[in-house]
Parts: sequence; structure tokens; C-alpha cells
Amino acid sequence: MTSDKVGLILFLIAVAVIYALPTIVAFRRGHPNRYVILVINLAFGGTIIGWGVALAWALHAVHRPEEAPSGGESGLNLFINDPKKVHLVEPPPLPSSMGQELERLHRLLAEGALTQAEFDGLKAKLIGG
Repeated sequence: MTSDKVGLILFLIAVAVIYALPTIVAFRRGHPNRYVILVINLAFGGTIIGWGVALAWALHAVHRPEEAPSGGESGLNLFINDPKKVHLVEPPPLPSSMGQELERLHRLLAEGALTQAEFDGLKAKLIGG
């Protein structure tokens, strides 16, 4: 073989490795979505955007709960969106005196921002609290 053919073969191998880089990274890291990344890489890797998305996804850190398999509950874990418990709490009361708070509520009632029923409920809560 001539040096031109060897150079061409090495160039084609380098291009193939770069093209498959997202898939290689995903499989080496044991990413739960490695097969989906493989499909995206094969189908859309020819576009710069598809290749970039596949590479970014392959490099993205994945939270793996200890008791769940590596693919999440569904086996795909496509969006890596593990459910999180959210606790709603009331905001702390504004630091003001009861008189200032009653004046503020009355002003909101006069402006039409509060209905009479809302005003009465907030007033009762303020006085009772």
C-alpha cells in the first residue's frame, strides 16, 4: 500500500471515532440512556447539533438512587428528572405591628385588591394569631 492509502485509512478511522465519541463516552460511563444516545448519535450525528446533543447527554451527570436499577424506574430515565418531595410552607409574617398590618389590609380592601370576605378572614387570622 502506498502512503496515501494508509493516510486515508487513518483519516477515516479518526473521523469514525470522532463521530462515535458520544456513544463511546455513554457506554464507558455506563450511562442509563446509552442505547438512546447510540440511536441519536447514529440518526442525527451527521448534524453538528445532533452530535452535540448526544455528547452533552452522554457527559451529563446522572443521579442514580441506590435501590433503583441504573435506568431509573422506567428503565429509560430519559430526562433524569427524579421525583423530589416538595414541602410548601407559609412565608414568615412581615415584621410589623398589628396596627400597621390592619392599616395595610384596610388599604388593600379600599383599593379593591381584597374582597370583604378575604379582608375579614385575614383580619380574624391576624387578631387570632
